[in-house]
Parts: sequence; structure tokens; C-alpha cells
Amino acid sequence: MKSLFIILTCLVVSLIFSVHASLLGDTLTVGQVMKDWDFLESSNKRFRLLFFSPESFNLRYLGIQFMNFSDWVNSRGQDKMVWVANRGKPLRGTLNISHDGNLMLTDYNGTFITLNVEEQPVPSNDTSATLLDTGNLVLRAGKHIVWQSFDYPSDTWLPGMKLGLFKSSRGRPQHCFLTSQVSPQVPTLGAFTLGVDPNNTKQLVIWQRGVLYWRSGMWNGYNFSYFPHNYNQFNFSYFSNESQGYFTFTRTDNDFPSWIDIDSSGNIRIFRGEDYGWNYGWPLGVTVHCDDSQVLEYSSNLGCVVPSPSNCTAGDVFIKKSGYTDSGRITTNVSQGISDCKEICRQDCDCTAYASALPDGSGCQFFYGEYHDSPEYIFYVRNISMANIGNNRRSEDRTSLGTQSFMSEIKTEATIMEKINNGKKDHELPLFTLSSIEIATDYFSDANKIGQGGFGPVYKGKFFNGQEVAVKRLSRSSGQGLKEFKNEVTLISRLQHRNLVRILGCCTQGDERILIYEYLPNKSLDTFLFDEIGRASLDWKIRVSIIEGIAQGLQYLHKYSRVRIIHRYLKTSNILLDNNMNPKISDFGTARIFGDNESQANTNRIVGTFGYMSPEYALDGLFSVKSDVFSFGIMMLEIISGKKNTGFYQPDRAQNLLGYAWDLWKEGRGLEIIDHLIVETCSTSEVMCHIQVSFLCVQENAADRPTISDVVSMLSNEIIAIPAPKQPAFSTIVSVKHANTLAIPKLCSVNDVTISEVEGR
Repeated sequence: MKSLFIILTCLVVSLIFSVHASLLGDTLTVGQVMKDWDFLESSNKRFRLLFFSPESFNLRYLGIQFMNFSDWVNSRGQDKMVWVANRGKPLRGTLNISHDGNLMLTDYNGTFITLNVEEQPVPSNDTSATLLDTGNLVLRAGKHIVWQSFDYPSDTWLPGMKLGLFKSSRGRPQHCFLTSQVSPQVPTLGAFTLGVDPNNTKQLVIWQRGVLYWRSGMWNGYNFSYFPHNYNQFNFSYFSNESQGYFTFTRTDNDFPSWIDIDSSGNIRIFRGEDYGWNYGWPLGVTVHCDDSQVLEYSSNLGCVVPSPSNCTAGDVFIKKSGYTDSGRITTNVSQGISDCKEICRQDCDCTAYASALPDGSGCQFFYGEYHDSPEYIFYVRNISMANIGNNRRSEDRTSLGTQSFMSEIKTEATIMEKINNGKKDHELPLFTLSSIEIATDYFSDANKIGQGGFGPVYKGKFFNGQEVAVKRLSRSSGQGLKEFKNEVTLISRLQHRNLVRILGCCTQGDERILIYEYLPNKSLDTFLFDEIGRASLDWKIRVSIIEGIAQGLQYLHKYSRVRIIHRYLKTSNILLDNNMNPKISDFGTARIFGDNESQANTNRIVGTFGYMSPEYALDGLFSVKSDVFSFGIMMLEIISGKKNTGFYQPDRAQNLLGYAWDLWKEGRGLEIIDHLIVETCSTSEVMCHIQVSFLCVQENAADRPTISDVVSMLSNEIIAIPAPKQPAFSTIVSVKHANTLAIPKLCSVNDVTISEVEGR
């Protein structure tokens, strides 16, 4: 009797819990809260939206689960999660629709994630979230779809889902792609992404950490060149217009579930339900597998792209073996996935083997020393005996299979390289396609424009992998042609210094001349210095740091780089600032390389900005390291005073900033030069020292000016006696009120010199 009571009690409790957990049905409405134990279930009972934890973990995620997956495959494998909301931020909490129409995932400690953060909410009492029979979670305000999970897939492509490029309601292009998990058990973002080629080649591609890994081959209207053709149950289709281009697929028989996913090792897997069970795909459940261990055994590597070879004589092939290494040296990185481990070890010639660091398959362990057979440890070991065979076979197979689809692209890039380098292998910059840059900059939209240089506009861009860049697009009317473009690419790709801007790549497709730089969020120095609000954030300590950083970058160019470089275009708008306000010198289009025995040169084409050009350069076309020092001295005065040399105006004085400051200095009133915003917080003696050094830099005779190395010493060493400066150049030139350029009488006709006055950002 007692046992019967217990059974009945358990049954009642189970029924109560079941009713409670299923009360939400397939829809969540305003005022309802989906708690940790609740779920939404599609009307066809095939999908559930619920909170879950990976095996052996307490971390909680919100995801959409395909039901009874284990029954389909006749195994005890864990249920298939086809979508995960919070892959990068697990939390234990609730799901609800806020009063302003947002779908909110909230932790018990108040932390929240807004799922529809990139869309505009439409406040409405009729707002609801429904899990459809397709596995798509849709947020609606009345009949209007505000957001849907199909637009933000995880690692699984469901029938009806669109992978491709779109312009969202806010006008920003959106690249909809799959991203693998870091390991089979952990849904954190992994190394591989599967999506549509942004170069409009109508093919699917896989990237590994942004590097091309695999191509599907061209879409011919029926199938892909390198995709198995025995899947006639899948109806693929491609659609494109001016605002979107995407692939989608459906099943000929909708009674059976199907999907395509990308696993943590970069493999594409096709799953299709049949009346007799579950079919995994081809071969061995893997449609695409570019791993070394499969290359020699199966012909499933169609479309695989040959990775850039490492310089390791031991080769790049890794084989799963048991053994140990004799050095005892092991390093660990828990933030990576197993595919990252392979690439890191491949590039490290001392690395003998790698393995997962954690039981869930995530993290990396790297082993060093000589390998020995033993049952002690299982890992992936660099296989020296197969290195040549594997590399040759891999190169032979993959090149022959992939050549037809992108041979024309290789030829184009080879032509560009030859065009830029003139036959010399002196730079290794990546070459970006115009279409990828257009997508990154929203087709060079005004909203993305962050500056206007003398040679053209500068845009902020964001590539599909999240990397932010600055895109300098040379104007066809700017006067900077292939020579200056090649000059900038060649020079800056050789330079490495913390105070020089870093170039990431270029594009010369058609008539375009585009440079891709690291993105510096604080833009240029002039945007702070000549703005009353911005200048207030530049205290004396920051200004000193900026002055010293510019000096050190210039010292590297003049003295410590592999070649001596004269910049010729120094000004505050060409000094960019990073997150920490560290200065970086940019714009090397007019820079010149000097030989070891070369001290100065001359030109008949002067390019620069009045107010920063030295007299010998502006009048006679002569330039040297002392020309850069002059420009640096002007910038020092501008940084100290907060005033622009050519925009300075005093109604009772016919002078520019340099002349005005020089008069104050001669009269013993040097403190009046200092920006009033820093006068109370700066060190008077330190500021006066900097003013004196700036006057030394702008002396009329180039021979009297110090080298930049002397400047660095004077600014950093209080013991050095600083000489008295002589009369500066251009100190009595009349400036024009509110003008951007400085009129220099007769300047443009001296010695038949041509001057191109280029005003920057």
C-alpha cells in the first residue's frame, strides 16, 4: 500500500510539473516569464526553446532543441541544439518580453542580454515570441516581424534559413553565416565560419579565423561543383538583387527533418531523416573534411584550400597517436579550440604535438621535444615521415580541385602584385577585393566616413569576422597616382614601430587605389586639439606623451628603421590616436627614402600644407630630415598652445601663431603661449623647456635646427643645456582670418617650383 502511494504521488508530481512546464505552449507574450525549467514547444512537437547545460557543466544557455534526435540516429547521443542564443555569455535566468518590446534574457543577479539588440523594437501590447514548426523563433509586434533567430544562426542551417548578405532595416549590410562550436560539448564560438562568398562568386566558403579554408565551387543553378550530387532531397536555390544575395534550401519531403551544420573541426555535415532512420551524409557523416588525417585516406577534400606552408622542415601533417615527448615541456591555452591548437602548433616549429586541454574538447596543450611511442598519452603529433608525401599529395589534390574556381582570382592578384612591386618581392600585404571593402564600409556610405585627407576620404569598415579597419580611398582627382600609392604601400609595409600606423592590406581593382589600415577610434590629433571640448580632455601629461611619441616615431624613421625615411607631410591631422591616446604617424604617400650618404634632396613638385612646410622646402623644393623637424616644431607649438598655426588670428598683430609666440618669447612672456586649459595643472619649467625646443626646431636655417634624436634627448634629459633659439622662419607672414590655407606672396612662382597645397582632415 505504501509503495502504491509513493508511485501515485510521484505520478501526480510529474503531471503537475509537466503541465507547468508546457503551459507556455509555442508562444511567449508580454507579461509572461519563461523560467529556467520552462520551455516553448513548436506545434508540430519537433522543436523546443529551453534552457540547457552541456554535459558535465553547470553553465546555462538558451537554445532551440530538435526533439528525439537520439531516436532518429538510434544512439544515446545528446539532443541536437540547432540554435543557441547566448553562446558567448552563459547565464542562469529567465526569458521575457519587456514593456518596450525587447526580447530579454535576464540573469538572477540583474545581468541581461537583449536578443533583438540590432533591430528597432516596436512597443506594443500585442508583442509576442513564437517558436515556429521550422525551428525559427520569431518576435512579432502585431503582424510585424521585429526579429527572428533565422537571421542570427549558430552552427546549424535549417530548411528555409537564408545564408548570405543583406541590408538590414538600418541600412547596414549583414552577413548571415554559421559559426562552429569551440568543441562538440561547448557552444562557445569556435574557429570556423560557413557562409556565402562576399565577392559575389555564388559559392559557399568556410573561413578558419578569417582565412579561407574551403570553397563549395560555383553554383550552376542545380548544385555546387565540390558538393556531393547525391542529395536530390535537398532543393538549393540562390537569389540576389541590389540589397541581398543568399542561398537557401528546402526538402522535397517535408515529413522528415533535415539540416546542414559545421562542426568544431570545420567539417560540413548533412543530416537527413528517412523513414528507416537517420542518414548522416557522405562519407562517414562528413561531407567536407580538410583535415590531414583524411586527405590521404578519403577523397572528401573537394574544394579544400591549401594553407600557407609553415617554414618548419618537419612538415605540417599531424597524425593522431599515443606517446609522449621527452622534454617535459608542456604549455596550455584554455581559450582555444582543437582546430586552433593545430594551427598554432603548425606555425611553431618547436611544437611536436598538440591535444585538447579540457575534457570537453576545448583548450590546447602543446608538447615539445622528441616523440616516443607509448600508450601513455593520446595526441596529434607532427608526422615527419609523411610530411613530404602529405604536402605533395595535398597540394596536388587540392590545387587540381580548386584551380578552376579561383584561377582567375589568382591571376588578378598576381598582376596586382607585379604592378605594385615592379617585379620586386618587397611587400607581403594582403590584397582585398573591392566587393569585400564595399560590404565592410556599407558601400562607402557617408555614415561610415571618418575623415577627409588630402588624397581622398577615409572610412570606417568592419569585416564579417568583426575586425574594424580604416579604409583610405584615394580620389581620382587627388593627384596621387600609382607612384605615390606604391610608395606608401612599399614604405609602410616595411616599418614596425608603436608610433607608426599599421597597414593591413590594399586594393587596386580597376581604377581603385585603396589602403586598409588598423582602425584607431580616437581619430586624428587635430580633432581634439582644435576643438574646445576635445582639447579639454588633453591635460599636460597627455600632451607630453603625444609629443614624445611623435618624436620617437620620427626618430625611428630618421635613424633606426632599415632605411632612412623623410616623411614630408607631418601635421596634426596625420597623427592618429589609439584607445590610450598614443600617437601614430600616418600618411606616407609623399615620403622619401634616403641613402646612407644622402643628406638632402630636391623636387619640383611640392606637396604639403602651408604652416607646416619648412622654408627651404616651400621656396626651393629642398628637403631633408631637418624639414620633418621643422614640421614637428610647429606641431609642438600647436599642442602647447591649443591653436592652429595657419588659423591663428590676432586683430592687432599681422602674424601667424609662430610669429606671435616668438614675440611673446622675446618679451619674456612665454607663459602666455600656454593653452589656458592646462596652465594651472602643468609644470611651468617643463612647458618652457618644450617651447624652447619647439623654437629650435623651426629656426630659419636648416643647419641650425637639431636632429630629432637631439630633440628626444632634450625632452627627456633635464641635465642637457638647451641652446637659445634663433629667428624662426615665416614668423612675419600675414595669416588670413578663418582661412584654411596661408597665402605666401610670390611663393608659387619661385624657381619654377610647383606647389600642391593639400589640406587634410
